[in-house]
Amino acid sequence: MVLPVEDLDHLLALARSGDGTARERLLAECRPFIARVTAGLCRRHLEWGFDDELSIAFITFNEAIDRYEEDRKVPFLAFARLMIKSRVTDYLRKEARASAHMAGSLNSEQEDLSVSPLESSLAWQDYLAREAAREREEEIRDYAKILAEFEISFSELVRCAPRHQDARRVLLGVSRLLAADDSLFEHLMKTKKLPLKELSLVTGVHRKTLERGRKYIIAMALLWRNCHEFLYLCHYLRTSGKGD
Repeated sequence: MVLPVEDLDHLLALARSGDGTARERLLAECRPFIARVTAGLCRRHLEWGFDDELSIAFITFNEAIDRYEEDRKVPFLAFARLMIKSRVTDYLRKEARASAHMAGSLNSEQEDLSVSPLESSLAWQDYLAREAAREREEEIRDYAKILAEFEISFSELVRCAPRHQDARRVLLGVSRLLAADDSLFEHLMKTKKLPLKELSLVTGVHRKTLERGRKYIIAMALLWRNCHEFLYLCHYLRTSGKGD
């Protein structure tokens, strides 16, 4: 389980400022993320200390901490994921061409893997922009499928979103609480309905207000709960000022 987004952002800022302890914690907390991304690329189970692909991904993630540029409006984990994909894919291609006696040696490949051919070219920035756009579209499709399970469409979500900032902030607060509470969220997933009574008691928000904002609360709770799956959508929600 990766850190909550706010904690991850805080650790990232400290790590980028030179805090070694924060960097070590960030790397440790994100090991499951690194492993999941790398295993997905390799399409097989990987083990730390045994598979070179994980070592390469870990080194790449550490480098991504320093290379990340916030003004590109790409979430850090998405940027790190793209770097890992580039490095590991390059490694796999080299392994496919290499003779058997060269396979499995991170040390012998480390110099070549410091920068992939793609990253050393002017095409790298174009690649980042293109892949980020593709991943955003993929997230939107996946999110739409989840919303459909609750009979919510994107057009409905736009219509039901509170226009007043204070009202939006209240419902977002409710949705975050719902996402963070295992019991309440489990109820939502099983019944596809909001636990209105429990939410009203916990938040102090009137039940009628919750009923009016039902679709918006559900949609946002699904995002908060799966922030590390919907990296771009959550990043937009938070940085657009809607998630304050």
